[in-house]
Amino acid sequence: MDKHLMASIYEMRGEKEKVVKIYRNILTNNPKDKEAEESLRRIATKNININNLNKDMYNFFIKAENKEELFELERWLLGD
Repeated sequence: MDKHLMASIYEMRGEKEKVVKIYRNILTNNPKDKEAEESLRRIATKNININNLNKDMYNFFIKAENKEELFELERWLLGD
């Protein structure tokens, strides 16, 4: 079964952890898979209440174009 389809099924069932695991696996094997990257981004921001977030960093996350920018956000979140 296609991994993207499998992830979509798990997402419809509300199994977010499985969905994230599948998309990360896809990106490990194919870092240029835009569908997996965009899906992970959508899932990560789906239920976020941005009222109390740093809006600059939220916008940075939404507009990140590569893994280095996402790692920069991760370092910021972890306080490194």
